[in-house]
Amino acid sequence: MAAPVTVTINGVDLLCDPDEINIGGRKRGSVQKCIDGTTVFQDRGFNPGDQVIQLKGRTHSVSIIQGLFALYRSTGSTYAYTDYIGNSATIVFTPGIESLSVRPIKGSSLGWEYQISLSVVSGSIMEAIQVG
Repeated sequence: MAAPVTVTINGVDLLCDPDEINIGGRKRGSVQKCIDGTTVFQDRGFNPGDQVIQLKGRTHSVSIIQGLFALYRSTGSTYAYTDYIGNSATIVFTPGIESLSVRPIKGSSLGWEYQISLSVVSGSIMEAIQVG
């Protein structure tokens, strides 16, 4: 595990493994295979709502786990997201899936591992990264 980095969701600071932070999403559109052997690509672009952030981390703080569950259980709420790269966005816990999963760390009576899936409502992730 690499040195943990800080990700903040609505004031809850999480220490996450940077190797376990996945940022992505599906581009809108479709691919049509035609009877004559050609292929038609319909590219509808990429919108903020298409972006997904997946995080994994560990904590020994019960208050952090309680804070995450309080946010997760709230209906219709959006939250502020910031990370160590400089990304900021308004997010929701991804609906329709188990977007927060917490389990005790094996062999520890005080530690917890968590997995989180977030969907971006507004803002843009990865624009803060500068290449070169």
